[in-house]
Amino acid sequence: SAPASAPASAPASAPAPPKKKKSSAKLKRLSGEALAAYNARIQNCGVCYLARVPPYMKPSALRKLLSGYGTEVLRIYLKQEDPAARARRISGGGNRKRSFSEGWVEFADKRRALKLANTLNNTLVGGGHRSFHAHDLWNIKYLHKFKWDSLTDAQAHEARTAQDRMRAELSQSKKETSFYMKQVGQAKAIEAMAARRARKAAAAADTPNTSSAAPVAAAASPPAAIAAAAASAAPASSSKAKVGAGAAGAKRRRDAAPAPPSAGSPAGERRGAECAEAAAGAASSGLASVRRSFKQRRVQSGEGRRTSKLDASLLLPGAE
Repeated sequence: SAPASAPASAPASAPAPPKKKKSSAKLKRLSGEALAAYNARIQNCGVCYLARVPPYMKPSALRKLLSGYGTEVLRIYLKQEDPAARARRISGGGNRKRSFSEGWVEFADKRRALKLANTLNNTLVGGGHRSFHAHDLWNIKYLHKFKWDSLTDAQAHEARTAQDRMRAELSQSKKETSFYMKQVGQAKAIEAMAARRARKAAAAADTPNTSSAAPVAAAASPPAAIAAAAASAAPASSSKAKVGAGAAGAKRRRDAAPAPPSAGSPAGERRGAECAEAAAGAASSGLASVRRSFKQRRVQSGEGRRTSKLDASLLLPGAE
């Protein structure tokens, strides 16, 4: 039999990329002399302010125009125009290039920067009759005791001010939104209360009025009303047991008694007239008894007064 074939050799692995060595270089501290020279160079720098940058002039073109006056241009900062103004210009078919509104330029020698600003201010930019900015005017001024750090500090202050203003506006908008939502909730609650009152009023209007039917029923059955008044006017018993027994007996008699005739029938009318006559007789007899008692008291008081006068005039020894 043929010998078994040898296993295929494994593919060679790709070489590992070389590891990057960490840079061990550290920033060296400035010596005293180098630090003094750096501070002197910073103090010798001067900054000029451009109140108006020629339209569509780039920082590179500005550096080229200001570099030939015996001093080195170090740093340039140009502030872009308002985005809304650029959008209006583009929408009106104007130039699409970016323009700058104002700028600052740092020079290596402040004395040369002062002379440059005094010389170029309110003069033509120049650069040949073919230049785009040949007929524009320089509007430049030297800033005394102003350094580039002051500009960065001012920019940082403006950024912080804008951020604080935005935070205040957001806070105010949140307060207004919360107040509006609170008022909306109160309005919904008031509307719900008004709806509940309207539903209750509608339900009360739909239900029949049972309170006005009671006086009508009482007026329709005068014998029952008279009997109730007579029962309430009856003298109460001195003993609780007797009162309870009398009430129980009255209840039994009332349950056993036949129903009173209706007010419209002849029997009911006759019964009502009898009850009315009985009530009138009771009232007249009570009034007569009151009059008799009052008359008796008057007679007794008069006899007493006459007796006292006789005693005083006849019987008493020193009355004369």
